[in-house]
Amino acid sequence: MFGSGFLGNAPLGADLNLFVQGAVALALLIGMWLARRGSYRAHGACQASAFLVTLAMTLVWMTPAFHEVFLPGLARDGVNRINAAVAAHAALGTTTLILGVYVILVAATNLVPERLRFQDYKAWMRTLLGLWLATLGLGATTYWIAWLSAR
Repeated sequence: MFGSGFLGNAPLGADLNLFVQGAVALALLIGMWLARRGSYRAHGACQASAFLVTLAMTLVWMTPAFHEVFLPGLARDGVNRINAAVAAHAALGTTTLILGVYVILVAATNLVPERLRFQDYKAWMRTLLGLWLATLGLGATTYWIAWLSAR
């Protein structure tokens, strides 16, 4: 899983994840455009696909990498710029994924009780998109700090 990547010092999985997350960002922006055009079914499919791809990459690459590569470093080295970036990305990413589950459940199902459902879809979805893009930006910054800048 931690082989040699094609962008420099990073493992192949990190390089692939960077490209996949870039595609996810593009899909999120396309989904936003679809919603603005009133194509809500296509918007939902686009955003749900982006969520599922991100969830898969989180389970397949990011969580194992966090536990195998970064968590031991945090325990051994304490707080440094790499560990701080990874911890911030993990915290914001986890929060964003949980909020994504909530928004999808409210928007696409009747599983959330009425008293816990939101009515202002635009505000919630814009907030989620902003958090998601911030998480992607922080992830790219983490990639740069961890794998490309001088360690």
